[in-house]
Amino acid sequence: MPNPKESFRTQMKGFPWSQIFVIACVRFAEPIAFTSLFPYVYFMVKDFGISQNEAEVSKYSGYLSSIFAFCQVLTSFNWGKFADKNGRKPTLIIGLTGSIASLLLLGFAKNYYYALAARSLMGLLNGNVAVIRTMIGEVATERKHQALAFSTMPLIFQIGCVVGPLIGGFLSGDSSRFKFLKPLVKKYPYALPNLFVSGLLLVSMITAIFFLEETHYKHKYRYDPFVEFGDAIKRHVFKIEPKKRAWHKNQIRETPPSPAEIDEETALLDDEGDDEQSITSVGHLLTRRESVALIRTYSLHEVKDEDEINYKELLTPHIFYAVVCNFIMSLHIVVHDEFLPIFLAYDIAKSKTGELISKFPFKIVGGLNYSSEDTGQLLSSTGILGVVFVLFVFPYVDRNYDCLTTYKNFIKIFPIVYFLVPYLVLFGDFKTLSKIAAYTLTCLKTLGTSISFPQILLIVHNSSPPKHRAMINGATISVSALARCSGPLIWGFIMSWGQKFQIAWIGWWLLSLLALLAIYQSRYLKDSTEEEGIEEE
Repeated sequence: MPNPKESFRTQMKGFPWSQIFVIACVRFAEPIAFTSLFPYVYFMVKDFGISQNEAEVSKYSGYLSSIFAFCQVLTSFNWGKFADKNGRKPTLIIGLTGSIASLLLLGFAKNYYYALAARSLMGLLNGNVAVIRTMIGEVATERKHQALAFSTMPLIFQIGCVVGPLIGGFLSGDSSRFKFLKPLVKKYPYALPNLFVSGLLLVSMITAIFFLEETHYKHKYRYDPFVEFGDAIKRHVFKIEPKKRAWHKNQIRETPPSPAEIDEETALLDDEGDDEQSITSVGHLLTRRESVALIRTYSLHEVKDEDEINYKELLTPHIFYAVVCNFIMSLHIVVHDEFLPIFLAYDIAKSKTGELISKFPFKIVGGLNYSSEDTGQLLSSTGILGVVFVLFVFPYVDRNYDCLTTYKNFIKIFPIVYFLVPYLVLFGDFKTLSKIAAYTLTCLKTLGTSISFPQILLIVHNSSPPKHRAMINGATISVSALARCSGPLIWGFIMSWGQKFQIAWIGWWLLSLLALLAIYQSRYLKDSTEEEGIEEE
């Protein structure tokens, strides 16, 4: 269990800020690409004219989400294997390139099937989430750094949830504030947000090429001319002296270095001139946790056939239950994120006399008549709050409670939020009250996601054998992608059916039941780090 008396400064001593920052830059543009679609997907599907009525928009919007996730199911595991064999960095660059190409195709899509193909390509060519998870675990090897390092993923996602919907909401549509862009947006009303996000991805890719270090235990010793050039930029432009690179001592190396060599070289490579830190490290006695982490880290370098995979190591109960919990969480979160904007965009359902058709508790139909800008503002505002949660609430919780306890407590938020969402329509034309209610529920859901999601990632990471972590993370992403594929596909039909028969609550209440199942499933989780620490005693 974390030491509550340990100060934040002590906890952060030696934290690998530079590489976490570069990884964050790579990760930053991707959630923007993911969330920028939310404000305008309802209007995009309507403009394509494929749905016969308004109720079917949910179904076809669900297809766009599902095909992306389905293609991820097919390829994420193989991208993990590719990263284990060829290195983390090349995999990230390929993924970023695929995302840029896919976004451009989506922005200039002329019909629904063109957009469907673009989303398919994005899913096939991008396995970056699994690789980034692995890299974070390989960069932050100390237990006291891991929770904050893993929390950078939801932090960056939350920042993306601020920027993405704003881009999608304000840049989409056939009107533009810039006269010279009007011919473009008249012909391609959804090109502008995708062009903008593609530019952000390009900047991320350039940053990765020149400043991202390889973290794979063997390939990190491979000469990288781009990082060498990046070091020259640091030295001559920013006046920062870069650290000594591994290949300076290992110009020609046909086999992976031994643990003893890595021990010696890591000590040299991690010295970035912080005298106070160096002095402190010399006399530092390893705690039980750090000793376990050290053993787990060096177990990467056992001399074994790399193609030999012991599947018994990959199918332990700890890994299985952690992956199942990740699957359930991914499913209900993506369904909420995909269908809340669509639900809010439906017209307020009224009778011919102007009365609200929806009646408490079981007659629920329509939405709140949100525009793409309204949705963008809602998602961006709650995204800002998510950043606050990750920056200020998460570190406090992590210092005072173990990850398993935190996860079990914060996932209790989800079923309450999902149960209440359909009743937003009862506010009807009371816009102020409806906005307060919508913002409150979305903020609560953001709190649950911001705190619980990094914990389940850490549980999966700590449950995995180090030499197979990229593969397990790839498998986890595939399972999560299966959730993101099946969730929108199934709930697209349920939401459309619910609107048709004026029982729109049914989809949200089923989602609430799913979140309750996740709470039950969490009983079987174990904190592998705690167990290993006890064994070491």
